Amino acid sequence: MATGSKSRLGQRAIVIGGGIAGKLAARVLSDYFNEVMVLDKNKESDQTSLRSGVPQGSHGHALLKSGEDILEDLFPGITNELLTSGAIPSNFSKDISWYHHGSWKIKHHSDIQTLQQSRPFLEGHLQRRLEQINNIHFIYGAKVSTILTNPDKTKITGVTYRTNFGVIKEFNADLIIDASGAATQTPKWLKQLGYPQPEKTEVKVDLFYASRAYHTLSPIEKDWKGLLIYPNPPGQARGGGIYKIEDNKWMVTLLGYGIENPPADDHSFLEYAAALDHPTIYQAIDRGKPSSEVSIYRFPSLRRYHYDKLKKFPNGLVVMGDAFCRIDPVFAQGMSLSALEATALKEVLEKATKNRSLNQISQFAHRKFSKLLDIPWMIALTEDFRFNHTTGKRFLGLPFLQSYIKKVVTASATNKDVYETFIHVLHLKAHPVKLFSPKVLKAILFKKVATGTSSAHNDHTIRT
Repeated sequence: MATGSKSRLGQRAIVIGGGIAGKLAARVLSDYFNEVMVLDKNKESDQTSLRSGVPQGSHGHALLKSGEDILEDLFPGITNELLTSGAIPSNFSKDISWYHHGSWKIKHHSDIQTLQQSRPFLEGHLQRRLEQINNIHFIYGAKVSTILTNPDKTKITGVTYRTNFGVIKEFNADLIIDASGAATQTPKWLKQLGYPQPEKTEVKVDLFYASRAYHTLSPIEKDWKGLLIYPNPPGQARGGGIYKIEDNKWMVTLLGYGIENPPADDHSFLEYAAALDHPTIYQAIDRGKPSSEVSIYRFPSLRRYHYDKLKKFPNGLVVMGDAFCRIDPVFAQGMSLSALEATALKEVLEKATKNRSLNQISQFAHRKFSKLLDIPWMIALTEDFRFNHTTGKRFLGLPFLQSYIKKVVTASATNKDVYETFIHVLHLKAHPVKLFSPKVLKAILFKKVATGTSSAHNDHTIRT
């Protein structure tokens, strides 16, 4: 498949990292450069297997509606391809039962329709699409060791990388995207070049995921394709979820904040599920048939680099994805944030095309990324700081926002208008200011109840 007919900004762009952020960056870059090289330190794998460099790949993932819409824009027809291949269509409110801070969300037909699938399934489809674009090339087993610059170190000119056989190779490039994730080496490279280190904000949460797939669940009566039992802090730090995915399987993920020993075997997995704030997940898997062993993933801290604040930075190097900001995965924002950053990158490249110059491309991109991250970052911290053990810098107005969001959550159990607004904010389709609209304020202050199905109508007790 040929790429678009946009004016070219240079001969070659390099993407460091072949994950979701790297794949989306490569797709965007293919319209602006003659050649796009994706350097992936991992071995090439088949398109349905877990990638060795994605430790969270075997756990529950959700693609928010904002991210799904961007994927469809970058890869027209991808939504139908996913559906045809086995992704599960889901209406977020109607098909997802969500127990949140002590109450069930009201059931109604939401405007938000999403797809449920495993991460390897999604990545495999994106990979196939990228391989149809004739100016995108993947090099596997390539670990980037250094970045190259011009003599005065103001502009990036390429990279050196080491192959799995220990051979050192070099590529020139007009633009480099660091999408290498949590293992990013950009701070180290900046130090080697004599540049100042970026400010870094960290919030320690000590989160873990324990996941396994199931062939079948317990023989139960259920009205959901997804089930969420959220922790109820500060007293309850445990939670979990179940999602139906491709191949008629179910992904079950248990999670916990500040808990030392994750459940790693059959007995402890069931025991942990039984200790959640509501017994539905335990009842659903008690007589289920697992199709995989328990996999553990640890997420110690949210981390955000402030490259946008650096006054000096080598032009031609852009950091995105988890290399730029790692956010609490419980809120399922990671993949969608990478998609939003890809859109922002596209806007920056479009502007550069009009100006016929890549000057200040790094500064422009980082400023855009930081601005779009502000709201998701605030959403995550608002919830994460409800746990007593969470440590880090708190933002101004946090107690008020936590109190108000608690009222929104409570109202979402009985008022479909409030819940629908809440859903749109969570899916990054609406600004949080919508939660302060007259309609929402009226519903919260006067406890106006809209029609729908909630815990008052359905106690969600699972019947066998």
